[in-house]
This record gives sequence, structure tokens and C-alpha cells, in this order.
Amino acid sequence: MSHLNRQPSRRPAWQPALTALALAFLLSHCAPTPTRPAIVSDPAGPGVPMTNAPPADVAAAISPQQRALKIHLESQEFVYTENDQIVRTGPISSGKEGHATPRGEFSVLSKQQDKVSYRYTNQLGWNAWMPYSIQFSGHYFLHEGWLPGYPDSHGCVRVGERDARFLFERLQLGDAISVVD
Repeated sequence: MSHLNRQPSRRPAWQPALTALALAFLLSHCAPTPTRPAIVSDPAGPGVPMTNAPPADVAAAISPQQRALKIHLESQEFVYTENDQIVRTGPISSGKEGHATPRGEFSVLSKQQDKVSYRYTNQLGWNAWMPYSIQFSGHYFLHEGWLPGYPDSHGCVRVGERDARFLFERLQLGDAISVVD
């Protein structure tokens, strides 16, 4: 008969909230890590007709002398040409005062889709991510990045995401890159 006289057990008021918080924490760590979308062969941007953009396999068949990228520091823009015909132009952000982007005639030295800088950090103090990196001289790269409308980098040339993907697909090792005023 002693079981009839038992008091119901009482849980502390905070216990359901703690259980819900723990469950939310565990479930949040089950989410897949986000990934960048795959490179697409639709490089046309605003104002660039698709007919000017051959598929990536055709672009790769063009000899290195026929592809060229010119970076204009004063106007903060790039001009990409194939066979001396302008295919694409776009905005850039080059090196700020004290971190000038080098001027001169260069070539594509290497390409790395998901490069991380071990020289510079971002606003959070993490190593800076430099997607669609195209090395043209020493530790100077063209890559996707923020475009504030003025020179703001540590010497690299930043371009927008669509332009970075396009140039990464098109430019090949040895292709000409000119950096001018």
C-alpha cells in the first residue's frame, strides 16, 4: 500500500528548456556543410550576349597567344579578349595605398579554385579565402572578392563572383595578363 502514498516526482521548471536547447544544438551540427555551387558554363553577364561565350572546351582549345587579360588600375576595370576581340569587361578592386598592385606584363602562373591566403586575414581574423585564384606574379593573384568601387586589397586584383568564375574557366597557364594605369 505504500505505493499509493507516493508523491508525483517534480522536475525543475528549467529542465524542458535545457532539453530542447540540447536537442537543437545536436541537430544543428547534423546539417551538411554548405558548398559553393559548381562552375557553370554560362559565363554571360549583364550586357554580354551568350554568342560571345564559347563553351569551356572550345575556350581551352584556343592557343595562349589568343587569350589576354588587361587590368586597368586607374579605371578599376578589366578587359578580357580572345583573338583581339573584347569578350568581357568588369569592375575590379586593386591594391590600396601602401599595397600597390604591380604594373607590367605577366602571365598566368597557377590557378587554384579554393585558395586560402596564409599571408592575410579577413575581418574575422581568419585566413582570407581567395576563390577562383589566378596567380600572375609572386604572391599577387586575381580572385573573387569584395568590390567597394576603389582600390582596397593588399595588392591582389579582386573581381566579382561571376567574373572570377568566367576568367578562371577561360584563362590557361601562360596566358597574358597586363596590369596598366
